[in-house]
Amino acid sequence: MYRLTIIIVPTVKCNFKCAYPCFEPETQRFGEDITFNLDAIKQSLIDVWAGPYGGSDLCLHGGEFTLVDHDILEDLMEFMYGFKGCVDVVTNGSRIDDEIMVLFRKYNVHVGISCDGPKDLNVLRGPDPSNKKATLDYNVQLSNTLQRLRDEGFPVSMLCIIHKKNAGTQAKLDKLKKWMKWLADIGIEGGRFNLMYGNPEHELSARQATTAWLELYNENKRLGLNWNPFGEMRKNLLGEKVSPCQYCGCNIFNTPTLSILPDGTIGNCDRTFSKGIYIRSYGDEKSGRYETLIQTQCRGCKYWNICRGACPMEGMDDDWRNKTRFCDAIYALYTQIERDLRHEGVMDMPVQKTTVGNVAHGDDPHADGGHGDANHGDRPHGDSNHGDGGHGDKVHGDKPHGDSSHNDAPDWKMNKETLEWEK
Repeated sequence: MYRLTIIIVPTVKCNFKCAYPCFEPETQRFGEDITFNLDAIKQSLIDVWAGPYGGSDLCLHGGEFTLVDHDILEDLMEFMYGFKGCVDVVTNGSRIDDEIMVLFRKYNVHVGISCDGPKDLNVLRGPDPSNKKATLDYNVQLSNTLQRLRDEGFPVSMLCIIHKKNAGTQAKLDKLKKWMKWLADIGIEGGRFNLMYGNPEHELSARQATTAWLELYNENKRLGLNWNPFGEMRKNLLGEKVSPCQYCGCNIFNTPTLSILPDGTIGNCDRTFSKGIYIRSYGDEKSGRYETLIQTQCRGCKYWNICRGACPMEGMDDDWRNKTRFCDAIYALYTQIERDLRHEGVMDMPVQKTTVGNVAHGDDPHADGGHGDANHGDRPHGDSNHGDGGHGDKVHGDKPHGDSSHNDAPDWKMNKETLEWEK
């Protein structure tokens, strides 16, 4: 079961010019805003709350919601507060001043801050990432804001995008882990590590993404923290629920996460905005993605029940019909968490049993047709360039193909700086 989420988007505009794509297209974020209609937003929230979304998680987002006029923002926050006795927000933190802090205290705000690490790693975000001084000034201000929020007792979590600039080498990963410790020391014990997608210049390779997630998972476990997706994936393996929404079998045209746009329109998950998909379908039709994936790219995957090809917006080759480009990282992380749970004595998990020689994983033995996986129909989707994690290739060796587990190619070794395999 996936807990439903309602995102209130009072503006799609933003005061940042981050060096990687956000949910809204650049032309939308810095161009004309969607016409704002507070009464329509309120009515839409009443309407969706009266249905299956009643009791959902409720979050004030954007764009950057602090750009909204202060009096209007207070009216909106007061209205949201009436539903749950608190207000969750996601902000870049740059406009949190004394007036905003008054609202935060008044409406019991839980603060989510978007930040990609300490000042020397958080360099792709900000009002002008091309300006080193402006970026440093923003990072110093943000660090002070985080300290102030915690000094005043606000619950704070972090939203961190993982990319080459903050996790592309071992040295950067080590700094990111020290940042986790600093956050914990001031009372911020968790958040979310999302892998960047949609920006080939900065996004991690499959190998780097896997390494980064595993190292961050182990640090989270060592420090006893509460970072996601690690905690969520653990719960999925324990059969408690399937979350986040990436793993729930999302229909890109009618997403389980619902947004209410500035004009009150009930829309899709904000991840689809970058593709111009704002308005949700109310039909009963399915996208067909999952019926296809379970028979092709994800056929026989032991974690299908708790992954389902993951988020369609992360689809390989920028095609929502494909499984996620992060298949290798997800598979490796689930494998590690499963191993840890079994070590703890947990044996009953919602995973499929796999055996050596399972053709669905291409283990017959290693008869993957040159990794084109012709028997699975995957070649038209270009799986050969992605490591074919969903087909189990990773756990069977063949290190020249990125399969490190069995040491079958002693002439290959990992470069600790680039986290890539080299001859």
